[in-house]
Amino acid sequence: MPPVEPAATVLARFGGAGPLARLLRLDRSAVHRWALPKHRGGSGGLIPARHHQRLLALAAAQGIALSPADLVGTPTAIGDPPRAGADDG
Repeated sequence: MPPVEPAATVLARFGGAGPLARLLRLDRSAVHRWALPKHRGGSGGLIPARHHQRLLALAAAQGIALSPADLVGTPTAIGDPPRAGADDG
């Protein structure tokens, strides 16, 4: 299964859901769900907007390259039916 974006990239830059959850003072499972497809109970790659400002501030403080555009990339439409001719891999 391909990574669910933009959350997968953001989590990876912070070292995963656990480290990022600690920085944000959130439950690890809540942060982990950002990178899960909707059909698995996740947000489909969307990071809640209420966390964007804090993520940008934490990234700057940690020396992590992160821009507002990184937080609002196009989410992966895992729950959507495949398009005709779509590549499986």
